[in-house]
Amino acid sequence: SIEPTATGHIIEQIEIIKSILAKGFAYEVNVSVYFDVLKYNETHNYGKLSGRKIEDLIHNTRTMDVQTDKKSPQDFALWKKAEPKHIMPWPSPWSDGVPGWHLECTAMSTKYLGNQFDIHGGGMDLKFPHHECEIAQARGLAKPFARNWMHSNMLTIEGQKMSKSSGNFVTLLELFERYDPLMVRYFMAASHYRSVVDFSETAIVSFKSTPCLLY
Repeated sequence: SIEPTATGHIIEQIEIIKSILAKGFAYEVNVSVYFDVLKYNETHNYGKLSGRKIEDLIHNTRTMDVQTDKKSPQDFALWKKAEPKHIMPWPSPWSDGVPGWHLECTAMSTKYLGNQFDIHGGGMDLKFPHHECEIAQARGLAKPFARNWMHSNMLTIEGQKMSKSSGNFVTLLELFERYDPLMVRYFMAASHYRSVVDFSETAIVSFKSTPCLLY
């Protein structure tokens, strides 16, 4: 029943950054702030959710110019100084800038659901690095965070990834104009949430003759 926005919680995100800095899991450089993954990993297990090992991440990392401000390429931004042309910079103790991509989720979920909650959902593609970073931010502040993680797999169109650029993009409203919404719902629910759902005209039409009762 709550649909919070990242821009409505800038103050909360700044306070989290202050706390992470105070805990020693972040550092400031060139008026930006980064999470120190290697420091965090000394007492925690970064990568546990996705099954990645920090040693493998270090070994497989290529040095890139955009990472020169970081102590380690694995570190991620908590606060970034805004470029001059940025349309929505925010004032902070470090610079006029923007919060890191992962920070908003940690800030809003713990504000409304508490330091620990039952289920965190999301697509399979968010497991790493997004959700790993959310966990690191929360547990770096001694917040247990989510008990269970439910990652749904991808929806494909006749075996191909759905995208506007490929011209195979279908919205729910378009589907509902062509098919009974209950049939679409049953088609989606018939697959395990961690399985790829492949949509095709043949597949969904086959559900027309399938008796079902959905509440």
